[in-house]
Amino acid sequence: MESLLCKLTLVYPTDANDRIVEVLVNLDPPISGFTTWAGEGHGFGFSKASVSERVRGRVKRTILVAVLPRTSVPRLLAVVADKAPVPHLTYWIEPVESFAQLQRQAPVQIAPVASTAGKVP
Repeated sequence: MESLLCKLTLVYPTDANDRIVEVLVNLDPPISGFTTWAGEGHGFGFSKASVSERVRGRVKRTILVAVLPRTSVPRLLAVVADKAPVPHLTYWIEPVESFAQLQRQAPVQIAPVASTAGKVP
């Protein structure tokens, strides 16, 4: 049985981040949210790499992860391909067994530690 939710991961050159994010935040209907962070790619695709990246053997990438209904993925990918075409954009899809936020807990009260500085025993 296919999971109702999936995790979509996009990996792409960092200079495309603003275009991809703009497309995703303006989707209609919107997706519930996503997370991005900086990463590095290793392997093929060094034709557009900077001199520094070629010397280091890795290229700068942005990673974007979204959890969304599996049925939304084809449309999202089509919109990204149409409105923000990016060479070297890679994606994969994984099933999600569970997705929720932990309930916020009441803050723990921690008493300050008394300072002994300047006191003579």
